[in-house]
Amino acid sequence: MPIDKILIKEKLNKVNQYLERIENMHFSEDQFLENTDYQDLLTFRLQQAIETCIDIATHIISSLNLEKPETARSSFEVLAKHKIITKDVAQSLTFAVSFRNLAVHGYEKFDFKRLFYDYKKDLVDLKRFISVILNILK
Repeated sequence: MPIDKILIKEKLNKVNQYLERIENMHFSEDQFLENTDYQDLLTFRLQQAIETCIDIATHIISSLNLEKPETARSSFEVLAKHKIITKDVAQSLTFAVSFRNLAVHGYEKFDFKRLFYDYKKDLVDLKRFISVILNILK
């Protein structure tokens, strides 16, 4: 089955919306670390963006009849193996999935200070993924 370009573009738009909402959040390190609402909101929006990227990856894998990934993380490795995305982009997204897994399954151990310092890089990585996927849809 061919890649459903309309579906993928809709999902990419969703990711962009999450990223824009994150970029519109303004807080200092102290405000972020003291405010659980900021922490929850940033974590949730990143989680949603990452999960949507996983959906995109699995749709492409399924559409192209590629080997089924064993984990969400490995879906990006499958895309890199078949040169759909670069290894660098795949590695960035596997790290993002690790963040998502920790946020979903190990929230009480979550390091919000690290999140504060890392989330802007995560936004860049997610935008790189969006750009690569848009290019393959052309």
